[in-house]
Amino acid sequence: MRLAAVDIGSNAIRLFVAEVFYDEGKIELDKISHTRIPIRLGEDVFTFGRISEQKEKQLKQVIAGLGLIIESLGVEKFRICATSAMRSAENGLEVVNAIKESTGLTIDVLSGAEEADIIFGNFEQQDLPKSKNYLFIDVGGGSTELSIIENFERKHSQSFEIGTVRMLINEQEKVPRAISFWLKEYLNAGLTYEAIATGGNISSAFKMLEKKQREPVTVKELETLLRALSKLSTHERVKKFAIRPDRADVIVPALNLYTQVANSANIEKIFAPKFGLADGIVLKLFKSL
Repeated sequence: MRLAAVDIGSNAIRLFVAEVFYDEGKIELDKISHTRIPIRLGEDVFTFGRISEQKEKQLKQVIAGLGLIIESLGVEKFRICATSAMRSAENGLEVVNAIKESTGLTIDVLSGAEEADIIFGNFEQQDLPKSKNYLFIDVGGGSTELSIIENFERKHSQSFEIGTVRMLINEQEKVPRAISFWLKEYLNAGLTYEAIATGGNISSAFKMLEKKQREPVTVKELETLLRALSKLSTHERVKKFAIRPDRADVIVPALNLYTQVANSANIEKIFAPKFGLADGIVLKLFKSL
């Protein structure tokens, strides 16, 4: 079955199309197409509290275009979801309704809890040792989702309204105390954890460090990369590491988040399987059919 998901994030909009099927009792996703459009809604929302007319116009055009791509690829079911920037915008509902009127397409604005649940839905698809304990970290442009997994069971989960675009706009480097307090309260001091990190920035960092998909990176390696990136301008990062400009500026606050969260949890190794919200939306769609 061909399914699709659109993730309207704070830093970019993504379309993910996949062929989804059961293989020996396990759900498999074969990627058909992945499209990323760098429209930074968070730039407006986290600065002025609302989506500007210009960004709304761009968003309408993008959603209409993605709708045509979805139709052309013969997708049977799809879902369009918006996250932190849209739910934080004072005119978010107005924008969603205007897009529905102009394109006929419905946008679901996810709560932080829903976003965390959908992203976590990818976890059971991974071939990870069930005997280990994990801290699941997803860093986006507007929010960060954390989940604590012990013996392959999710014990606690929380969404925090802190993300890379917010940190960039506010020139923020330190992780909010709320995250540190939450980790201190819910992590079991008698257990050791490994980190499962998701998001475009951690994937880019793994490429820079020439890590394979199932190979972990140490927090010290990430800290070394962070120091190197911090010394460069955005243009220099683009040139040296061959990354997009809209990735080159947010990767520094992202690595700040990942490393500080890992250090707060006394974690030394981080794994970065390649999945995110869009994959989770597709999985949830398939399970609901």
